[in-house]
Amino acid sequence: MLGLQRLDDDNFWNNLTSDKLEFLRSVVKPLFRTVSDTDFKAMRFEKDILEVSLAHLSDEKEKFEALKDSIIEEIGELPISVNSVSKESDIIRQSQTNNYWATITEEKFEALTARLSPLMKFREAIVPLGPAKFNFKDELYAKEYVEFGPEHEALSIAKYKELVEQKINELVSESPILQKLKQGQEISKEEAEQLAEALHDEHPHITVDLLRRVYHHRKAQLVQFIKHILGIQVLETFPETVSNAFNEFIKAHTYLTAANCSFRFIKKYILDKGELSKRNLIESPFNATSRRIRGVFKQNEIDEILQLTEKLLAA
Repeated sequence: MLGLQRLDDDNFWNNLTSDKLEFLRSVVKPLFRTVSDTDFKAMRFEKDILEVSLAHLSDEKEKFEALKDSIIEEIGELPISVNSVSKESDIIRQSQTNNYWATITEEKFEALTARLSPLMKFREAIVPLGPAKFNFKDELYAKEYVEFGPEHEALSIAKYKELVEQKINELVSESPILQKLKQGQEISKEEAEQLAEALHDEHPHITVDLLRRVYHHRKAQLVQFIKHILGIQVLETFPETVSNAFNEFIKAHTYLTAANCSFRFIKKYILDKGELSKRNLIESPFNATSRRIRGVFKQNEIDEILQLTEKLLAA
């Protein structure tokens, strides 16, 4: 605006006359109101998306990874408690997975800009109130989904398990090694390695680590999982093993009747954390009154409980 050139003159500020003050009120002040209405958080997010898309286009891998991680962190700070945010939960979840970025396209960049830029204003505005943040890299997401293969595809555990069982049953007709297992024969170490390689190379890229997550078994080997899938032997899940062992322990130790609540919390802790040490029993959450172990059980009883948990965790 031509009139704003008056502000470039240093003498303008030396003597603020009534005419100059009126100019500031009627011309300059409305401009500040316009600037304050601008969504700078949205503009910043749009700039970040533009930069990461350019890094992707020019194959600048280090820069792309750094920008990508920063954007994922921004998206992870969106509060799910806000209705406008929860409506975009699908793209928020997808954009927090490795698969989304491994298969990124210009259309996906545009979708992030169009759908998430308007939500960025909610990030810091609500933080002082301490709302829950929408971060799908949390423990819940890790428990419900698996990522697999070179492109980091993400599927629910139930869906991936379905693909695994379908693939193995399909391969039986063409794999001599699987046929031997189906017939109840044992296979050599070399054959087990060949089988592992063949399963990993084809979709859904099966590995023993993925099978341990999907079938909730911490230490079973590949052949054990295959036998279970083929119906040759039953493989108890870790939760089933823990539940059965605790039920048997309760039957054999009548003193647990009065302290059932504390003992059953130990079971829940093991299932959730996959571990338990003597030190854990004097720390949170076991120092809460309803979950207290010390003072509820005698020392020899605590030793027996720890022996049980050690046996379970070693299995």
